[in-house]
Amino acid sequence: MQKRTIMRILMITSEFPPTIGGVGSHVYELSRALAALGHQISIVTLPIDGEPEKRVVDGLTVERPSLVKWMPWHDYHLKAYLTKRLREEHVDVIHVHGLRGVWGASGHGVHVVFTNHTSGFLKRLQGPAWKRWRTLQRIRHVNAIIAPSHELCDAVRSVGYQGPVAFISNGVDADKFSPGTSKLKSVWRDDDDVPVILMARRLVEKNGVRYFVQALKHINDLKFKAVIAGDGPERQWMERYVHQHGLSDKVKFLGGVLNSDMPEIYRAADISVLPSLMEATSIAGLEAMATGLPLVGTHVGGIPTLIEDGINGFLVPPKQPEAMAEKLKVLIADSSLRQRMSQAARARVEKHFTWSVIAAETEKVYAKCLAEC
Repeated sequence: MQKRTIMRILMITSEFPPTIGGVGSHVYELSRALAALGHQISIVTLPIDGEPEKRVVDGLTVERPSLVKWMPWHDYHLKAYLTKRLREEHVDVIHVHGLRGVWGASGHGVHVVFTNHTSGFLKRLQGPAWKRWRTLQRIRHVNAIIAPSHELCDAVRSVGYQGPVAFISNGVDADKFSPGTSKLKSVWRDDDDVPVILMARRLVEKNGVRYFVQALKHINDLKFKAVIAGDGPERQWMERYVHQHGLSDKVKFLGGVLNSDMPEIYRAADISVLPSLMEATSIAGLEAMATGLPLVGTHVGGIPTLIEDGINGFLVPPKQPEAMAEKLKVLIADSSLRQRMSQAARARVEKHFTWSVIAAETEKVYAKCLAEC
């Protein structure tokens, strides 16, 4: 067996726990999994009230220097901080999670890997020529890019980035999100034969949430309970639509939900939906799969990476509520199919999407950078 090279890795992120968010959770879980492989991990992130400038959290050194949030001053402050820090301690790889920080992390004689997790980055890459050019100027000096969807890989190459680009999915904590029972199921429905359809999404336009409630109109003659976990500017329109189309008794809006409460919510559901118009590798989709839920999701971004059509769920075209409704009908009517897809969803997560798997793939990118970049 080839001996593992232990690396000193510095993560740069504008978000990290206790600040709640998808990017911060990703960096935290990835860092823990890399540390479990023996690597030495430090995180540089923004200061927040009540948190010391430096402390160790779960074996990870978290540094919160006096950086300002706003660009371009953030990158100037970061560059100055790293210039001093890297004189004092050797680092093998700097991994930047977001465009904010790329310039500040570059130019120190250290290999830089860049991951962007947001749909905003994809919009920049697909935007007007001047915006694509400016983005390229920001990323062209990084040694490698990790993209959480094949769509993002293609977009990064399309703007002229010449370095290596690797697709690596988001991951999921398969111990925290696992199949089980939930008392919420009996709270949400009166009849055990009524399936619960869950959509766990921020209620914003790019998540396609309107199309989900529009799909429910087409299956209103069937028995089901729909639960919507999340909040956002689309909620008012959705609640009005549900009321106007006689769905109020079947649709429950939970509002914003703490991540710590989500495992029980997933366990109370039978089906999960991802109606996104734009998506990397959906964390909500991974959490649902890990809990053993069949997915009905749109054929966009990284969602086809999660769903094997007809195996652990169904893929449908975006913005087509009728198509989503047809697949929901199939799953509502066939409990044995739901069970088979449930088992396939969990198995797919265990094989491809645990944090130990994601960390091993990320480690390969770092090692290749050190060897070739």
